Amino acid sequence: MKKIIVSFIMSSALLFSSCSDFLDRAPKDALSPSTFWTSESDAELALTGCYHYLESILGGYNMIYWDCTSDNYFNNFSWEGYKTLQDGNNTSTSTGTSFFRFLDIRACNEYLENEAKIQWTSTEKQNQYKAEIRAIRAFLFFWKSELYGDYPLITKVLPSPQESMVSRDPVASVRSFFVSELKDCIQYLPDKNNSMQGRFNKQFVQGLLMRYYLYRSDYANAYTYADAIRKSGQVSMPSTSYAECFLTANQYDSETILTHSYIAKSNMDLYDPPFLANGIGGWSSVVPTCDLVDAFECTDGKTIGESPLYDPTDPFAHRDPRLRASVVYSGQPYSGYATYYNSMVAGTDDYWSKADNASKTGLQLGKYFQAANIDPSDISSTTLHFKVMRYAEVLLTIAECDIEENRNLSEAVACINTIRRRAGMPEVEASIVNDQSKLRELVRRERRVELNGEGLRRADMVRWGTITDILSKFKIEHMEGEVLPEQRENGDHKVKITGRTTTYSNYNFTKNNILLPIYNNYIEINPNLAPNNPGY
Repeated sequence: MKKIIVSFIMSSALLFSSCSDFLDRAPKDALSPSTFWTSESDAELALTGCYHYLESILGGYNMIYWDCTSDNYFNNFSWEGYKTLQDGNNTSTSTGTSFFRFLDIRACNEYLENEAKIQWTSTEKQNQYKAEIRAIRAFLFFWKSELYGDYPLITKVLPSPQESMVSRDPVASVRSFFVSELKDCIQYLPDKNNSMQGRFNKQFVQGLLMRYYLYRSDYANAYTYADAIRKSGQVSMPSTSYAECFLTANQYDSETILTHSYIAKSNMDLYDPPFLANGIGGWSSVVPTCDLVDAFECTDGKTIGESPLYDPTDPFAHRDPRLRASVVYSGQPYSGYATYYNSMVAGTDDYWSKADNASKTGLQLGKYFQAANIDPSDISSTTLHFKVMRYAEVLLTIAECDIEENRNLSEAVACINTIRRRAGMPEVEASIVNDQSKLRELVRRERRVELNGEGLRRADMVRWGTITDILSKFKIEHMEGEVLPEQRENGDHKVKITGRTTTYSNYNFTKNNILLPIYNNYIEINPNLAPNNPGY
């Protein structure tokens, strides 16, 4: 996060570090509470430490990887921890990604138990910092309960190992705590335009409540918080294109509600190779799926199954401009390549079977990783700014709430049209503006393509009840064919696709995989966490 000093993070790691990842006790080498909690600079140091723990959830790195747990992206390497969350092969003995740890929440509890000792110069600042910490903690509880269901609702520092042997609280209790905390915190937080970039603001917290109620299918309350953001005067749809929205130069535009920043050549940079092509030294760890490509409409506003413009042998022609802004495909100019990217020549570095680091879909990430954002001479360190929440999500939420309640379809259409106009797409067809079923299909498709790579797709699939059906039958495909000499006006070369090869199909996703397992080592440390979630 911009303006967060690296030394703050390092010192905070000492303050809140521990030898155990779960229900941690303060180590002997931690900063002493008796000497630390005195000045506002101490409070800012501790606050920064708590923000640092959000890196594994709200950081752009995780936002992108999290779409690998849906049908949008594919993570090729099991050791990175996300592949098994998509294919359903996760177990309670896995060594992959886990968010069950408690150290992050303990850091927030530590702050809240000591902040009254600070010699504050302003009650307003004290209340704001405290509200930020409470909101961070509430969000952490919410995130973990969405992933694991029942979760220990601990709001104080546990001083002894005996007191740390807690059991899981019902998910309903955790959710109730999340809502009550955020509702109370809003009054103490600054508006987006008056806050430090990267720190929680009033509109972001309203957005978290918006998401929460949307995930519960409580459309009335979701609409209330989305509408509050819309009417706040703090956000608007910018005049820039969809592709330009994700350039570093536009990191703090009028659409951005909260951003997460990486700074090149520092301890806060982004390590790019997982997101770049093998041909320029990348790993192709995270790549878009062909299924995502198929979700983008044609330029006439029709799906590929309906549009006369769609040609399966040249599938990238006449498509929604957001496709080219999101996905690098064969024939497209790509940073570090003399002419264009090409994954369709057998035996070359980017052909799917050439090496582990070659994309198994033949596609690469375009969103965020555009030429203007990447230095091909040094792909190991980049300044990138990921948008944790955008106004587009707010408008799509308003539209979905209107559609699901079948109450104000004209408003829903207007919200969708605002997004489609910015994308360079035609407005909603007149024939469906009063058709609830067709509009539901449209808004769900819009959420998928507009918000791809922003970590929201899996939650959408869960709440719509589609995730098990989709992922149980999913497969990863690679487009075969050739790049042709002819170029389009946008600089892309035409392609001739001859078919698709299945490159991965070991999908065993069931309804039990919606919740993640508590890894056995946690239960071995604290048997009171048992039983594990169903299926594990």
